Amino acid sequence: MQFEYRMKDGGGRPNTMWVTSLADLLALLLAFFVLLFSMNEVKDDSWREILDTLGYELNDQLKPIEEDGHTADKNTELFTEQKAFDLDYLENILGEKIRSSRELKDVTVFKADDRLIISFIGETYFNPGAEQVSDALQDGVRLLGESLRYVKNRVEVYGHTDPSQAANPKNLLQSNWGLSLARALAVADSLTRAGYGYPIRAFGMADARYHELQNVTDKEKRFSLSRRVDIVIREAEGEGRSG
Repeated sequence: MQFEYRMKDGGGRPNTMWVTSLADLLALLLAFFVLLFSMNEVKDDSWREILDTLGYELNDQLKPIEEDGHTADKNTELFTEQKAFDLDYLENILGEKIRSSRELKDVTVFKADDRLIISFIGETYFNPGAEQVSDALQDGVRLLGESLRYVKNRVEVYGHTDPSQAANPKNLLQSNWGLSLARALAVADSLTRAGYGYPIRAFGMADARYHELQNVTDKEKRFSLSRRVDIVIREAEGEGRSG
């Protein structure tokens, strides 16, 4: 024998209103338990285990690389950019050319972290307060540009000055900042004329890096070292090749 229980409305049809009430009750119970769970204290060990599994490994891949001194940033960009020639390889090639060239005898090349730095330093290339490209600098940059024209790496140029008073510090164009930028632009233009085909970023640093020469006790030599232009070659590939 089978029993069937049905609630009927006035028309004799089954009444299903109780289903709606039950669904509301279940929703309230679920919200109640979610609230209880959210008020619980998360165990530190369990949370760290989740972070180790899902978070830290990804963060290590995207973590920006720290640099000393100027940088528009390093290039948190590198993980999305194409890499060009290896910097150790470029250091060997360009270093050999610099050491064997009379025009580049006062040029220094060295690798620092993620960049290769080529420095044109002192009176050989810059007189105090002078922004024009000297013949020696013109010849040196031209020789260097003959090699860089085949390089796909991004190139940046940083101009520097000594901390002595500029001609008119209130006029940006005649300040140490304007002087350092003019030097950087002149070298960038010379590299472009020599055949380097990617856009070059130029920066004026004024005497912002002068403090790094504090171990040089001779003031004249320190001032001379601070009058320079640094050509910085990055590991990332240049953007928007012209021509």
